[in-house]
Amino acid sequence: MRILAGICVLIVLAWLIATTSVSRAPVVEPCTQEWFSYLDSQFFDISDGEGHGPDSGSSEWFNAFEAKARLQVTSQLPVQQRCQVIQGQLEHRTYIINRQLGWAISL
Repeated sequence: MRILAGICVLIVLAWLIATTSVSRAPVVEPCTQEWFSYLDSQFFDISDGEGHGPDSGSSEWFNAFEAKARLQVTSQLPVQQRCQVIQGQLEHRTYIINRQLGWAISL
């Protein structure tokens, strides 16, 4: 029985390791399509899972990203400045993300 339990624990741990990533701030220029694509692929997918959701760079997208990343709200700023503030905040954090479970830990 202990062997079976140990195997199950190893399988769960292997799955967690395989589906969890560590995300850091992008190294591309903020507010470019590459920057938005990096944030969507490495951090949080703002869509509904079927590709529907706010357009990258829209105020709804920024609001959703800031909420998921638990970042300071910057809705009063112009778009370019908003990107710079988000980039600066991401440079001071490391995220451990498991999209399958919807987990995100910020360090």
